Amino acid sequence: MRPGAAVDCRIGRDGSVTVANGAQDLGTGTRTVLAVIAAEELGLQPADITVRLGNTNDPVGNASGGSQTAPSLAPAVRHAAWLAKRKLLDAVAAKTGADAAALALQGGQVVGGPEPLSFRKACSLLDVDAIETRGQHEQAHSRLPRFADEVAGVQFAEVQVDTVTGRVRVLKVVAVQDCGLVVDALLARSQINGGVIQGVSYALYEQHRLDRNTGDGVNGNFLDYKIVGARECPEIVSIPFSVANGISHTGVSSLGEPPTVPTAAAIANAVANALGARVRSLPITPDRVLAALEEF
Repeated sequence: MRPGAAVDCRIGRDGSVTVANGAQDLGTGTRTVLAVIAAEELGLQPADITVRLGNTNDPVGNASGGSQTAPSLAPAVRHAAWLAKRKLLDAVAAKTGADAAALALQGGQVVGGPEPLSFRKACSLLDVDAIETRGQHEQAHSRLPRFADEVAGVQFAEVQVDTVTGRVRVLKVVAVQDCGLVVDALLARSQINGGVIQGVSYALYEQHRLDRNTGDGVNGNFLDYKIVGARECPEIVSIPFSVANGISHTGVSSLGEPPTVPTAAAIANAVANALGARVRSLPITPDRVLAALEEF
């Protein structure tokens, strides 16, 4: 999580809501995460929120990588939506005579006043075309005391080892992963699935070959650098769970790379359990499995 990110929130007089940031969504669901958090703060549905990403005219966002995007933008979008909410409720209070402190946004309505108002009706009371706010993710919002700084997880692997050919097949991986607050369970499971698949690839196939004399890479292409394919993918049971981690006022934490870390170790331990002998280098190729058996 990297402080310094900012998100703009715009509530139009027509009831439209847009949040914007300059970061990219690389397919990890950043748009959904921002929509869910803004919608929760504004008492709306995620479908009511338009998310604009990747425009360099919008506020700065951190680079889309390193498991930093969602944890960095989540506090900023919540702050932006909260500021916009306060401005909207102040405007409604001024027009209706209600106590602004008693008003709230719930279920697509402004409640707590003389009578409930739909969100769209409340927005129509604005004297301006739109409310515009900018939320910041500041260092002061992060790393509350007495909380762990990192995420944690555990994985279990079931493998099948052919002791004649040395071939290892991963049958099943169960991955339990802490990721702070789970904003969207489907996205979280998808991230864990991707991490496990990459971990299987790392454990069994990927090997960066270097020229012994120059140190140059000699893997010319993906024909010479094997990665896991659909036929090699195991059954994956992904179990994300929410942890109150104090990492920010949203609790959203890293989930891109962390699920990749335990997979190779779980597979290596399963292979050792199956063989009674341990392969101590990656990838766990057939020749290394047979060599371990010969030494056993």
